[in-house]
Amino acid sequence: MRLQAFALLLLCHAGHLLAQSDAFPLESVTIEGSEISKPVVLEIAGLRLTAPINKAGIDEACRKLQESGIFASIGYRYAPGPNQGYALTLTLADQSPMAAASIDVPGVDDQEPWQWLAKKFGRFNRQIPEAETAQKYLAAELERHLGGQLRGQRLTVRILTDLATRAMTLSFQPEVLPRIRAVTFKGNQAVPSAALSSVLEKVLASTEYTGRGFAAAVELNLRPLYEQHGYYRVQFVPSRPEWTDGGVSVTVAITEGETFRLRKVDVVGDEISVDAMLSAAKFPNGELADWKRIQQGIWDLERVLKRRGFLDTIASPERILDDQNRTLDLRLRINKGPLYRFGELRIAGLSADLEGKARRQWKLKTGDALDVGYPNTFMEGFAQTVDLQRFRKAAAAIETGAGDHVIDVKLTFEPR
Repeated sequence: MRLQAFALLLLCHAGHLLAQSDAFPLESVTIEGSEISKPVVLEIAGLRLTAPINKAGIDEACRKLQESGIFASIGYRYAPGPNQGYALTLTLADQSPMAAASIDVPGVDDQEPWQWLAKKFGRFNRQIPEAETAQKYLAAELERHLGGQLRGQRLTVRILTDLATRAMTLSFQPEVLPRIRAVTFKGNQAVPSAALSSVLEKVLASTEYTGRGFAAAVELNLRPLYEQHGYYRVQFVPSRPEWTDGGVSVTVAITEGETFRLRKVDVVGDEISVDAMLSAAKFPNGELADWKRIQQGIWDLERVLKRRGFLDTIASPERILDDQNRTLDLRLRINKGPLYRFGELRIAGLSADLEGKARRQWKLKTGDALDVGYPNTFMEGFAQTVDLQRFRKAAAAIETGAGDHVIDVKLTFEPR
């Protein structure tokens, strides 16, 4: 998301020639082009029906609308009203584009302030303009609405990135967020609190607290630990923060549910060796559905194709949970990607004799399907015939070769 500041064009012109100093009652105001209600527009502009106003006052009202940042352009015209006052027409264009947004104030449920914003402005419901001036205006509006719940702080707008989806959003947050000082757990039996704390401490050490960020961190880090124990329906519900002198403490209520067994794994794809892949994976069919073990099996399954030249192989898992029988079926859709072929062997750091020996032992030929594991296998075999202890470094690396999907291999030896 690239945030831009959009300049507001103030298009002020008179539809009727009147002296700027002449003040007459504001009889009526008509709003054109905006979703925002007339009472709110009048509030922002500081206009009051029946109050005396002149052209300078109308210009001042337009300036206030501009400074709010929530309109992309502003224009007006006025004419004499039926009672010899002013009939004012404001032509407004609402600010765009809009960005997804959240309200992340510790201890505050964001549903109520969003409902308040949506009711008042009509269009700001979990989204706000990307224009910085509009964000600052809405932050000030929320400050007044939330009052003491902000604990004397000002609101600022920050860019957040969702750790799971990588999607970016805008977040209204206090300028200084509290630190997380303590996390406790209740309801957990299968996984001890010490193990849960150990995982979270690495992630949340000195982390600033928001309810949304904390809940996401709990889900992202504790769920894999439970799935390793076969719990796929576990639920985590963080409490509201308890304020302390040094920050906040939070309790996480855990409903573990039941364990699941792995029933079967189906492998789907074009021109693949299903039997060989399943044999390499060694999935624990009929046993506890330990996702860490299953994930290792998926990697081993992918490696079968990677050793046949399909270096970009990806196995996308689809989980099918049967709650009645507490079983997990796994469907793996295989995308092999292109076939990579071996280009040339490059060797650095060996004497002419040792380089000749290495080339004689090297079995891959130009144009062969590249076995991603062969360079390491070669180094292990080469070490049986040459004392590699004389080298500070002996490594094999794959590099992009000349041509489409061609891979070269470089062997590097650095003497001690």
